[in-house]
Amino acid sequence: MRKLIVFASVAVVAAGCGSIAQSTASTTTTLATTTTISTTTTAVSTTEPAIPPAPWASAPIANVPQVLVDQWQAAENNTWCSALYPDGLVQPVGSVRKANFAGGWGVAWDLGSGPGREAWGDYCTDCGRGAYGVAGTGIRAQGDEPLLFPNQISWDDGSYAGYGYEGLASPDSGAPLLMYLLVNGDGCLYNVWSFLGEEHLLQLADQLRKVEGLEGEPTLWQSQQPQPETRQLGAPPWDEQALAASDVPDVEITEWKDEFGAPETCPMLAFADLGAASDAVPRQATNEGQMLVAWDLSSGPGHDAFGYLCADCGRGVVGLGTFPAGTGDDLPVAFEWDDGSVARVRSGATSYGTEALLDVEGFDCTYWVWSHLGEDHLEYLLSQLRRVKGMP
Repeated sequence: MRKLIVFASVAVVAAGCGSIAQSTASTTTTLATTTTISTTTTAVSTTEPAIPPAPWASAPIANVPQVLVDQWQAAENNTWCSALYPDGLVQPVGSVRKANFAGGWGVAWDLGSGPGREAWGDYCTDCGRGAYGVAGTGIRAQGDEPLLFPNQISWDDGSYAGYGYEGLASPDSGAPLLMYLLVNGDGCLYNVWSFLGEEHLLQLADQLRKVEGLEGEPTLWQSQQPQPETRQLGAPPWDEQALAASDVPDVEITEWKDEFGAPETCPMLAFADLGAASDAVPRQATNEGQMLVAWDLSSGPGHDAFGYLCADCGRGVVGLGTFPAGTGDDLPVAFEWDDGSVARVRSGATSYGTEALLDVEGFDCTYWVWSHLGEDHLEYLLSQLRRVKGMP
């Protein structure tokens, strides 16, 4: 059975002008009754609770374990991702150690028993390993990552977070509660997790403080960056000489023929060259009702089978597929061609590297192109798109 892949685009307000996501404020109503000789009147007053102050806005702490200092100083992201660490002991008290996050830093606490995660990644019911932790990942924050989860929190400095079960798993899966935390002024995506329940996760987040000497430079999230001007790319590559079917991977031909959506709604496009991913191996991917092919490398950036970014798995380093026409129309146009075709680009923790949603003038679908090798490589892939002889 094919797995449905959904492209979700969310609108995010830039934190440079205020809070990114405001929590829903509850209204408390107080009734005060005043009696006079002839009448009784009821006065209604309302108050709205203030958004809580950000814990990391408090004075930085100084006494942290050396393991955090070593991790942060060695991290590739330390210029744009300040270290966060709990102020005071976290209960239950565990043994702190380093946690591996490619390009970033992390610390985890082990307990003597209880739920946790084995060294090889499986959840456990009583190993206590990695029972809770905090990390500054090597992923630059897009600005919408917390919206992946069902629960939202915001703070008065414009920081906000979302949390739920890791991988959006069911409560009985053994998965920890995972928080995606965006701290206003820091460019990284923080992970905070706990196997010990919601109350514990929220208490851990509330104790987080910055650390003296382990602070990065103020950095905007991707969504806060000024939008670049649309780039004009000239003549469309799909008007160049078409590829022979023999020049296209068999799996791609099969995928186009078998998918009930693509052949009837839009012409087949294929890459003439993959550039930096030329050694990648194509495979049929899973996007029910639409065409999708992904290319894998033996190493390098990619995403795992659950769609999470990985630093060195090489899985799905490049992809080409289709969506219904108009997908991603709420994204800004990044590229434009002489025939009126346009491509919209997005990137972030919830995307496949850097993605382009391409609308070719006169074609009734949206093409989906992605690369985990950066925006320059994505633009190169777009320049390599060609029609295929003998195909729709």
